[in-house]
Amino acid sequence: MEQLSFIEKDELKRDFDLDIQKIKASADREAFQMFRKELFFALLNKNPSKYRIIDQAIQQAKDKGLSYVLCKVSDEAKRFHRLSREVGAERYRATAFMRLQPIDEHTVLFGEFEIKHQTGELIMLHFMKRFPLYNIMIVFGSEVYPPTKDFGGWVYIGRNKEIFKEQIDHKKVVLPKAPDEYEKYWLAFYRSQFIPERKNLRYLKRMIPKKYWKWVTELKEFGLS
Repeated sequence: MEQLSFIEKDELKRDFDLDIQKIKASADREAFQMFRKELFFALLNKNPSKYRIIDQAIQQAKDKGLSYVLCKVSDEAKRFHRLSREVGAERYRATAFMRLQPIDEHTVLFGEFEIKHQTGELIMLHFMKRFPLYNIMIVFGSEVYPPTKDFGGWVYIGRNKEIFKEQIDHKKVVLPKAPDEYEKYWLAFYRSQFIPERKNLRYLKRMIPKKYWKWVTELKEFGLS
């Protein structure tokens, strides 16, 4: 199993440090923090053209200022923002829609999700911070590379502030689930709020895309998954 060190530099294709320092010196702190976050997310995008797009955005930030890029004045800035937004949206949907389940007596919480970009560690860090007393285990399939005989996805395990990753055939993984008392209370609360006469599937599909329904526990309870 491979231990991960978040965002290894040799994976970035080039070193942005010098350019970033120049931009930092010429920008206010708030604008720089926003740009750095967008850059970080853009680097996690699976788009094969991301390095060219990022280079263009950095050059424009140096030549015309950060506000030119952050306000998406140019087509290049818009493409740069799109890279970041796609990664941020995937992370948000995973942390919002995934329901972790206890699987044994060893304080392990287990979940599954499909990802397109390199968001696995971001998602793990969210749940490790949210549940510091638990070990977190998440199997990530891929929207780009669906499960086959030779590839089933990746399993990420987070424990003691470290994250480990290994490729697996998830069809062969059978995990014993322990009773989840919190799920019982959550479903009881959801039933108390659910009004069948006001069921609006069009609104539901807009708020939670249908491809995510299988991970939302309360939707299964009402036969909507």
